[in-house]
Amino acid sequence: MKSLGILLCAVCLAGCSPSDDDLRRLIRDEMQRQPGAVYYAPTKVIGPYTPAVQTGPLVFVSGQIALDPATGQMVQTDFEAETRQVLANLRTVLASAGCDSSDVVSATVYLKNMNDYQDMNAVYGTFFPEGKYPARVAVEVSNLPKAANIEIAVVAVKK
Repeated sequence: MKSLGILLCAVCLAGCSPSDDDLRRLIRDEMQRQPGAVYYAPTKVIGPYTPAVQTGPLVFVSGQIALDPATGQMVQTDFEAETRQVLANLRTVLASAGCDSSDVVSATVYLKNMNDYQDMNAVYGTFFPEGKYPARVAVEVSNLPKAANIEIAVVAVKK
């Protein structure tokens, strides 16, 4: 991004302001030259996706389901256990990126059944430091991979 700053300064010093389209193009080109870091999940991924990608200070963590890293099998003894495993998997991916739950600024929760919302909240609330809860969206979906009942994706800001 340093080269982008130098380029923008040179354009401004030349006496002409770049258009919004020029700025977007400069930023896009710079981000393509500096691909984000890639981080890994506690278990083998089950599709063509990356568990987490960092671009700048932002770490985008793909949705995690309750796959047990030791067995590769789903943890579905009960909804709370499944939610705890999802959060444990998120913790592992965040740690691989040098982050923890206090760095999470946004979460998206996918529930197969919105009637599980209160049970999810009870477990979810223990994952974050008191008073440091991220912005969140919770939606009900018709199905999830591996017949999961919950999937959570987060965005963190790496310090």
